[in-house]
Amino acid sequence: MTTSPRWARRPEGSNWGDFGPDDQLGTLNHLQPAQRLAALAEIREGVCFSLSLPLDVPRAPVLNPRRRGPVIQPAEKNDLPVYRYPLERDVPGATDVVSDDRVALSPQYSTQWDALAHVGSLYDAHGSGERQPTGYNGFAVSDARESPFRGTRELSITPMATHGIQGRGVMVDLRAHFGDGFRRVSHAELMAVMAQDGVEVRPGDVLCLHTGLADLALHLPDAELEQLRSSCCVLDGRDPALLAWITASRIAAIAADNHAVEQRNHALEHGPGPLLPLHEHCLFKLGLPLGELWHLTPLATWLRARGRHAFFLTAAPMYLPGLVGAPVNPLATV
Repeated sequence: MTTSPRWARRPEGSNWGDFGPDDQLGTLNHLQPAQRLAALAEIREGVCFSLSLPLDVPRAPVLNPRRRGPVIQPAEKNDLPVYRYPLERDVPGATDVVSDDRVALSPQYSTQWDALAHVGSLYDAHGSGERQPTGYNGFAVSDARESPFRGTRELSITPMATHGIQGRGVMVDLRAHFGDGFRRVSHAELMAVMAQDGVEVRPGDVLCLHTGLADLALHLPDAELEQLRSSCCVLDGRDPALLAWITASRIAAIAADNHAVEQRNHALEHGPGPLLPLHEHCLFKLGLPLGELWHLTPLATWLRARGRHAFFLTAAPMYLPGLVGAPVNPLATV
């Protein structure tokens, strides 16, 4: 283990220092050229699936009220909207007609990646008895009142975007086994599903969990969108065996079509600790990115009909330095 000057002791169950004292990639270090080349073998028919919802879905902020859907407006020039804008207004005789947009959005409203800065922990990294906001590999998370981006630059979306997330995706079809009712899936249940479906997970894979929630978000009537808060499977982040398996598997990332991969809790059950234990384990302890609200149903249906579970995945996040989460249009090629 390499000791970093940012920390004198690392959290139990973490991999801090294993990839170097200044590492910002975490488990994406398991996704290297050899894994990308091996993943090409999953392309057999050349069929491509987009795994993104339209970024205005869900159509109402029922899953997280602080995140809002995109607002699209035309750009402006000379106080006029630049939408079907004839350039002859600027240059007589010009035949061009131009349209430009601008958009305001919450980057984590719809299909997205969590950057490692998204969830940290109050942690005493130096044994001083004082807990401080801390991120993966001991990077400090500074007070947002000082600067909204200070302390997140190292763990922002930038390392993920520049490293690239491209390799072997592996589908676990929880919806096919458990339906659309709410269910916390334990390690034992996850392993049983994978064994029954013959799912093989390799180091460097991106584990994709099909629960059906994104499909419901796309197709439910507006009056029924509240169902999204209490439907479909989530991983049981309270299950220590599940967290240990995530570590031991050496997967590069997890992407699910539900809201937060795990159940989003709003109260503690047994004293101090994380409200989002799987987020803490993955983002804070391992540096393992989480994808949320991916639209996996068409791909999962196609794979199940052919007795397959793996595919070639390209899923680079939007590259806007400083973001703690970013939209993504993942592409699966089979």
